Amino acid sequence: MIHRNRRTLRLAVVAASGLCALGLAAGTASAKSNIYFSAGPHNVRLGSLIHATGHGEDDNATFNKFCVQERSGGSGWKTLRCSRGSYNGGGSVTISTRAERRGVVSLRGVLLEGSSPKDAHPKVRLTSRVFALAVR
Repeated sequence: MIHRNRRTLRLAVVAASGLCALGLAAGTASAKSNIYFSAGPHNVRLGSLIHATGHGEDDNATFNKFCVQERSGGSGWKTLRCSRGSYNGGGSVTISTRAERRGVVSLRGVLLEGSSPKDAHPKVRLTSRVFALAVR
């Protein structure tokens, strides 16, 4: 009889730990964000074209759009162009812009998150690495 109770107890422990593992696996799901951005060439003559392309996406339930931003000198980031955006998405952008000043021009990709397409203050969800381009 004691042998039978040990088997029952062992079976209960194995079943309980299996259910806990299943619950932990189901609870760790979260929104996944992804961003890709590139810009070039790294050395540019004044007046030449700079090419930038990028893509960003997020599977959360908010409105997302991907933007390309530029900074030159000590100024702040200026948005050059954004994708149309979508819920549970983001979008892609490909642009060409002219190098207008000598010095270093920095470009980056940004995934913005808002509550709707008309959200006036979207939050930055994710940023890419910064590409620093030398304009001669």
